[in-house]
Amino acid sequence: MGTAARDQAETANRQTARTRLSVLDTGLIESADYSMWSPNAEAGTYQEMTVRSYLVVHPKGTLLWDTGIDDEIAKLAEGQQIVDSVVFRVPRTLRGQLAEIGVAPGEVDFLGLSHLRVDHVGNVGLFPNATVLLQRAEYEAGYGPRPEQLIEPLAPDTYAALNRDKIQQVDGDHDLFGDGTVVLKSLPGHTPGHQGLLVQLPDGEPILLAGDIAYSAQDYAEEAVRQANVDLEKSRRSIETAKRIERELGATVWLHHDRDAQRSVPTAPRYYQ
Repeated sequence: MGTAARDQAETANRQTARTRLSVLDTGLIESADYSMWSPNAEAGTYQEMTVRSYLVVHPKGTLLWDTGIDDEIAKLAEGQQIVDSVVFRVPRTLRGQLAEIGVAPGEVDFLGLSHLRVDHVGNVGLFPNATVLLQRAEYEAGYGPRPEQLIEPLAPDTYAALNRDKIQQVDGDHDLFGDGTVVLKSLPGHTPGHQGLLVQLPDGEPILLAGDIAYSAQDYAEEAVRQANVDLEKSRRSIETAKRIERELGATVWLHHDRDAQRSVPTAPRYYQ
C-alpha cells in the first residue's frame, strides 16, 4: 500500500472510530514530607503520589495529555532524587505503554500540557511534530524572565525540548475538536496557566482531568490550597470551577497525584469509551 493509500485508510479508520481515553502510568513521586503538597498533611508524613498521562483518540485526531516523568529515570534502580525529600521513579515508560497500545509517538497530533512542571513535561521531546496546547499565561510565564519563580526552580530546562514554533497558545477554555467531547479548561493558580481537560466519552459521564488543583480528595473537598501555589485565590476559584463542572455536568474529577483515588482507575492497555 502506498503512502497516500495508507493515509486515506488511517483517516477512514479515525472517522469510523469512537472517542476513547487511555490512562498511562508515567511515574511515581516519593515524598518524605507530604505537607509540602497537602495542607492537611502533618510535617514529615511520607506519601507516594501517582503521575499520569492520558491518551485521547478522537475521530479528528489523537491527543496526549501530559508526558509524565522522564523515561530515562526508568534506568535508575533507586530512582532520581529531585530535592532532599523527593524521589522520582518510573516503573513503566511512556514510550513502552504507547507501544503496548499500538500508538507511535509520530501518530500523536496534539500534545496538551496541564502546566510546565517537571513531572508533567518529562518526555516532551518524544513528540517534536505534535501541536502543543498551552495556556497563554503558562507560555508567558515559562518563556518569560522569571520561569524559576512562576513555574518552578527546575524550569526552563525541564521543557527545553519543546519546539516553540509548534506551541498553540490558548486563552481560557478551548473546544479542541469543535464537538464538545475534548475541551481544555482553564484552572489557574497552581501555576499561572494551569489547565485541565474535560473529556466526554460516548458511553459514560464526563471526566475532568483536573491536574494539580488539589493533591488529595480531602484537600479538594475542603478547598484546601497548597501554600506554594503561585496564586492562592485563583487556586481556590479553580477548585470551585471543578466542583461546578462536577455538579452541573455530572463529571467525575480525577486528581493527578492522588494515589488512593487513582488505584481504582484502570491503566493501559485498558481504556474508557
